[in-house]
Amino acid sequence: MSREVERYLKQQYRRVPVDQTEKILDGIQKFMELARQPGLSAHDVIHEGAMAIYRFFPFREISIGLKSPVDGRYRYQEILGHSTVATEALKKLSYSYEEFFSQRDYPAFWLSRYTEVALLEEQPFLESEKDTYNRPTQLSEARKSIDDFVEGDYIDVYMFGPKDEMIGWVEMSATKNGKMPTAYVIKQLEAFILIISHVYLLTMAGKNEGEGKER
Repeated sequence: MSREVERYLKQQYRRVPVDQTEKILDGIQKFMELARQPGLSAHDVIHEGAMAIYRFFPFREISIGLKSPVDGRYRYQEILGHSTVATEALKKLSYSYEEFFSQRDYPAFWLSRYTEVALLEEQPFLESEKDTYNRPTQLSEARKSIDDFVEGDYIDVYMFGPKDEMIGWVEMSATKNGKMPTAYVIKQLEAFILIISHVYLLTMAGKNEGEGKER
């Protein structure tokens, strides 16, 4: 009987994840295995984190922005799922902390301590930034259903440092089914981005320590 139980458990463990929770756990495991590899750069962490979100969460467009250690401004660093035109437009943007959280320019509401949601109806973008969207012509269209996730909607989940300072953000738009992500998915996303933030900070600390030794 013990052999049968062993075989049964191994079959269950190795089967392809079938629901969202299993997919997320599988994604976290793969990301943490990657994070243990020697020589991993901060860029690698951000790239692989974005790829994991793209694979395991219901979003077609993911961007990660970081605070520059040089001038303290926030810029997009990793962009997935956007058109060439939108990608180039996003790369040109930079924000001070005050500009980033301007409710006049980028109106949004806080869903939790980590997450802000911007809705098309509030026009959470400047007129000059319409080319940062894949489908700018749809920015004038009305939402047909309360649970639609439309062009112009986006979710920002923030990355924080050890002193609670904002070190970056993950921006997601365009869900794969065109619907609002559930609260459960957003909570899973927040947990996963906390892990990405932690690995990123560890990588940056290791880089700084290495540079200090070289000097």
